[in-house]
Amino acid sequence: MIKKHLNKIEDFLVRIIDDINSPVILDLLDWFYDKLEIHFKKRTPDLKLKKWDIYFVNLWRNIWSELNKTRPCIVYSIKKANFWETALVIPLKSYKWKILNDFQVLIKQTDYNKLIKDSLVDISWIKQVSKKRILDKKWNLEIVYLKQIDKKILNIFWIKNKE
Repeated sequence: MIKKHLNKIEDFLVRIIDDINSPVILDLLDWFYDKLEIHFKKRTPDLKLKKWDIYFVNLWRNIWSELNKTRPCIVYSIKKANFWETALVIPLKSYKWKILNDFQVLIKQTDYNKLIKDSLVDISWIKQVSKKRILDKKWNLEIVYLKQIDKKILNIFWIKNKE
């Protein structure tokens, strides 16, 4: 059954080989290859993720304006969820703006967090990813930022904080 589908795709690619220089088609083929490679890794890494640790996460091959490339991400999943095949992460991005909105937290570069430069956490980018996308742990986050991020998450979901 699978050979039939692969042959069908191969026949189609042979017919359009001269038109494959289109960036959209090349991106699609790269995206498909990456999805297969991630999906068919032999097993999910046995990661013991801890909330608030920062890991590099492979966010490649997303669509349109979704965050792409390998980025540092804050793990937001709780330790009790380590048996799941997925983790909740919040990507970090370079800080280039003068004003933060209600869903953003600026994390200053320090020796403790070992960030290369000031980074932005935007809670609206929160994302569930397969643990197969999580590469390696890099840093820890200071407590002052943990409270700010939690407060912003409550804010984004309109949950009133009881403090």
